[in-house]
Amino acid sequence: MYLLCDVDDCIECPFHGWTFRGDNGKCVRIPYSKGSIPAQAKIKSWTVLELNKLVYLWYHAEGSEPTYQPEEIEGITNGTWRCRGFSEHLINAHIQEVPENGADVAHLDHLHGPFLMQGVDLRFTNLPSIFGSVRHGWAAAWSPQEAPDQHIGVLHLSHHLTMFGYRVPGTTIDVEARQIGPSLVHLHFSHVIFGKGVLVQELTPVEPLLQRMTHQVWGSPWLPPFIGKLFLWGEYHQVERDLMIWNNKRYVSKPMFVKEDQLIAKHRRWYGQFYSENSPKYTANRTSLDW
Repeated sequence: MYLLCDVDDCIECPFHGWTFRGDNGKCVRIPYSKGSIPAQAKIKSWTVLELNKLVYLWYHAEGSEPTYQPEEIEGITNGTWRCRGFSEHLINAHIQEVPENGADVAHLDHLHGPFLMQGVDLRFTNLPSIFGSVRHGWAAAWSPQEAPDQHIGVLHLSHHLTMFGYRVPGTTIDVEARQIGPSLVHLHFSHVIFGKGVLVQELTPVEPLLQRMTHQVWGSPWLPPFIGKLFLWGEYHQVERDLMIWNNKRYVSKPMFVKEDQLIAKHRRWYGQFYSENSPKYTANRTSLDW
């Protein structure tokens, strides 16, 4: 049910017009009732924050108060940057699968190395084609931050294109992706010619194994709109490749690692801080093949 804002710091149900206070959730008005308002007429009140043209909601299984806040992106809040595009995906996977890609630097070359024109169907992206001589090159490193920023993990990434094994000038994009908490990423990028921008990624749980992922691209006044759209197009198609993995993989708590995968284990230890004793647990409750 969508709720409408009221001028008195209340929210109003569009169905019957019941009005609830925003700070404590108590019902303060039932427009067609002449009697007293029942004491149990109340909805849950959440801690929210309006920042970066978004509304953030704090959830904690034990009801604890927020221990950190999203970072402000000054170019968005002061109005100097412009939104250059928006995309949305639905992902059938555990929410932890998505941010874990940031530490899984080994997957970049195999999954995201083939040129974008190779498509997003992973059955064909590494097969010989007329675009096979062009590849995306990656250099990446992920690390958790120290207190008081222990809720932040940072991926430093450099991207470029190669053709016939030679680096293509002018294709280098430097990226700092800041994972803030379990579901928010600020991916700051810069180009020597086109300037700076940020891609904001949000993950919102829809069901236990269904997540909604959105991307917004914001750019400085010097970032041409078509460059922002091109960046979003490239990100969208690279995510489509990840999506084919996420939608078909199973989360394994103790997978087989080699030495080069040590950042994944490090990321899992870091991500564990976002679970608490009463965090919801999903069980399929299926004991046979009858359904």
